[in-house]
Amino acid sequence: MAFLVIAGPRFLDPTNVAWLVGGDPLQHYLGWAFYRNSPWTWPVGLNPLYGMEFSNSIVFTDSIPLLAIPFKAISQFLPYPFQYLGIWVLLCFVLQAYFAFRLIGLITTSIAIQCLGSIFFLFSPPLIFRLSLHESLMGHFIILAALYLNLKPITESTEAKKKYLHSLAWIILLSIAVSTHFYLAVMVLALWFADLCNRVFVKKSSSYKEALLENALLISVAGFIAWQAGYFAIEGASGATRGFGDFRTNLLALFNSRGWSYWLRPIPLQDVVEAANGEGFQYLGAGSLLLLLSTIFAVIKGGFNLSHSLGRAWKSYPFLISTLIVLALISFSNHIGFGPWNLRMPLPEFIIGLLSIVRSSSRLFWPIYYTILLAILYVLIRSYSVKNVLILLGIAATIQVVDTSAGWLLIREKVSLSTSDQFKTALQDPFWKNAGKHYKNLVTTGGQENWEQFGIYASENQMASNIAYLARADLNKTLQSFSAVNQQLHQGPINRETLYVFQDWKNSPDQIKYDPQKDLLARIDRVNLLAPGWKACTSCIQVPQELELNQLAPILKLGQVVDFTKSGNGRANFMLGGWGFAEDWGTWAIDGQAKVILPMPEGGPSRLIIKANAFLSKNHPEQVVDIAINGIRLADQMVLKNAKDNLIEVKLPKGLKTPGEPLVIEFRSLDAISPQAVGFGPDERKLGIGIVAIQFSR
Repeated sequence: MAFLVIAGPRFLDPTNVAWLVGGDPLQHYLGWAFYRNSPWTWPVGLNPLYGMEFSNSIVFTDSIPLLAIPFKAISQFLPYPFQYLGIWVLLCFVLQAYFAFRLIGLITTSIAIQCLGSIFFLFSPPLIFRLSLHESLMGHFIILAALYLNLKPITESTEAKKKYLHSLAWIILLSIAVSTHFYLAVMVLALWFADLCNRVFVKKSSSYKEALLENALLISVAGFIAWQAGYFAIEGASGATRGFGDFRTNLLALFNSRGWSYWLRPIPLQDVVEAANGEGFQYLGAGSLLLLLSTIFAVIKGGFNLSHSLGRAWKSYPFLISTLIVLALISFSNHIGFGPWNLRMPLPEFIIGLLSIVRSSSRLFWPIYYTILLAILYVLIRSYSVKNVLILLGIAATIQVVDTSAGWLLIREKVSLSTSDQFKTALQDPFWKNAGKHYKNLVTTGGQENWEQFGIYASENQMASNIAYLARADLNKTLQSFSAVNQQLHQGPINRETLYVFQDWKNSPDQIKYDPQKDLLARIDRVNLLAPGWKACTSCIQVPQELELNQLAPILKLGQVVDFTKSGNGRANFMLGGWGFAEDWGTWAIDGQAKVILPMPEGGPSRLIIKANAFLSKNHPEQVVDIAINGIRLADQMVLKNAKDNLIEVKLPKGLKTPGEPLVIEFRSLDAISPQAVGFGPDERKLGIGIVAIQFSR
């Protein structure tokens, strides 16, 4: 029922891809779409068509190996397209309800209380928030099952058969977690270890020998499954990314609605990264908060002995409580947030690097989140009569469902679009359909822009592609792949079975080697491409001559203004690394080296005219800038003394004559400083020069 209310029946249709409009859900689908077209490999989770030379596995597209592998085995019987994300989400809701029911059953035998209490686990904002975002991370039932195994009574007198079944349950659960998502596996592994220690040292229900045997079996089975799913398809160093502390849990996260409440206003967040993404969203919901207030009232009135219960909990489950605390601390990270206030505590670099394996550390808060929900229900059940508990739960559950609809109704609207088994794409020219049958590979020279439309195109035509959006990838292999493509284009020979697309001429500014009599260099549907042998192909649709190109670089005219404001195309077409996003006035350089690449126009220009802003303050009245052109540093430094409309004239080095020849301009702001450092706000970017416009002149 919760699934139908929140997601709707259309979401369950496996041929419905209308809601896969981009972002992470499309990444998850494309990982599976390429995987179903790939040959079987060993390990079975490898995905060789998606990324080609730097491909890894379905693990790193979050495509849920638990379902991807068995569906691949029967893919010949499945329609196209086919997505199992709707099936998975329904399964998550059903099992979330089931394990919530079982958990609450540990503290009450009332079926009515178990049913009403399960509503708070189903309408959990952190769970629903992942719908249409990270469906694989909706497997919160795995966490509930792990908590259930920790809290389920296993004592020294328990029958041997039940003990073995308990150990088997952990092996199965961790295997499911590993086959679902890395973060869920981390949490389950930690909770299993807590339970094992508790059984050995507290309950004395397992001997050292039994514990070692369980440990060996569990690690062996889970390790084998991880290997087969493709966790080890990249090196460990590639799997560890930077960013620990950016995606963390705020200390007030349980009470911050962040737009998921009609009644509770969101707590403002000052950290740019925290405010911009949903990681760290741990809102309890108004209904759960009402129950929390009821438990506080019971404790104050003396209806519940809190200190005695905490003492009993610690005595019975010291390892579970310790594990939950450790997971919560990692979740908070060393970047402590208390509402809008933030404090970063320094840690050694090697620790930061180690913890960055779980850089989205906020997710590790989920076990304690559900423990808090269960604890609230425990206090209520122990403090009030059954009748009063049912009344409280009924009122609070209604409030929880209605209040959180401020968030989940928007998600329902997104995933309940009209059913369609066709993806919307900008590649409409008949050339693309014909080329999909003619070529085996689709490659680019660098970068992953437009991975959505090219991923859909390549998967529909069962092509291999290096235009792949992977959660984690081997950087060296990625660079080598793009380097190999560039070598084919500039040194030859080009691969006759490969369609080359140039998402951005900046990535391959030099002239490419091709036969204009046989090969097609064209711009079709705003995509620059090279189709080897296309003109000599008798079965290929020939394109109009006006779509053909003589060079990849855009053609600039003498005196033409290249605009770097938000409304211009300069940021997208001509800026390399080191720049921020385009703003209404222009674009800031945010790195020590910021580069612009421009094609030479006809007419023999001799100089550049650069219109620039500068980041100045009372104690920082000027910016000194070094400029280099094609690696040649200008003799004089530029001193910018105006915050706006500085005009810089730069003489071009001799020898730049050929139209289309790339001109790389490098800016180094020697006095760059952040707005935060001068008291202008929380912006930590170091700003120096900001480019408004550039033009060639005689």
